[in-house]
Amino acid sequence: MNTNIIIFSKNRACQLELLLRSMKWGIKEFKDIVINILYTYTDGDFEIGYNKTISLHSDKNILWKKEINFRKNLIEMMDISKKYTIFFVDDNIFKSPFTFENERIKYFDKHDDIACLSLRLHPNLKYCYPARISQTPPKINDNGVFSWLRQEGDYGYPMSLDGHLFKTEDILPLLNILIYDNPNSLESNLASYPIRKPNMICFDKSVIFNNPINKVQTWNDNYHGSISAEFINKKYLSNQIIDLSTFINIDNISCHQEIDIKFIEK
Repeated sequence: MNTNIIIFSKNRACQLELLLRSMKWGIKEFKDIVINILYTYTDGDFEIGYNKTISLHSDKNILWKKEINFRKNLIEMMDISKKYTIFFVDDNIFKSPFTFENERIKYFDKHDDIACLSLRLHPNLKYCYPARISQTPPKINDNGVFSWLRQEGDYGYPMSLDGHLFKTEDILPLLNILIYDNPNSLESNLASYPIRKPNMICFDKSVIFNNPINKVQTWNDNYHGSISAEFINKKYLSNQIIDLSTFINIDNISCHQEIDIKFIEK
């Protein structure tokens, strides 16, 4: 496949396992894509969690990299020969089926005024969870295209690392010149220096969403739920995983939406 796929993960081996399981369920071409995972942890229990996830998802097309220097590691993962680049974070979940052979990507390919294709947006998102504000969806044409300039909330935020597909020739120069040392500082700097194209494109129904049930970074004070990463990891190490069926085809009203998790025996 002609796409760099990179997942960022910290202290969330169990939630990452759910994301990978949802990708295997949702992405038609899963066996044909290469998935790069840049991960880190802060103690031995979380390390054991990642070893478990690596064992459960030992597919040859999943490449694991323990973070040493975030910026350097990320740039090394970028394959300039691949036309597209998409990032995910470990609390993303695929909720709908997806194929890279779809008309919206073909449209994105042919139009140079589009900054990115979003897997997380759709025309009926009424709430922006990170900003805690209601948002009015913009006018979106029949091809899923809208102007992100001067839009509210998530519709005015093209440089997300939550499932936005970029053209590699657009995003790689920014990765090379910006200063950052974690996903949050990277996204913050990208938001300050967005790709200079006025439009975005999305699907009629979103493919992924973010379940912000906890926070593992200390770089900012993002809103989040109260189910700690430590609690989830302890469940995971006792051979429990998060039930995927809870999230299939949910009709979310926000890109980030707290949804209760249910554990099942693995």
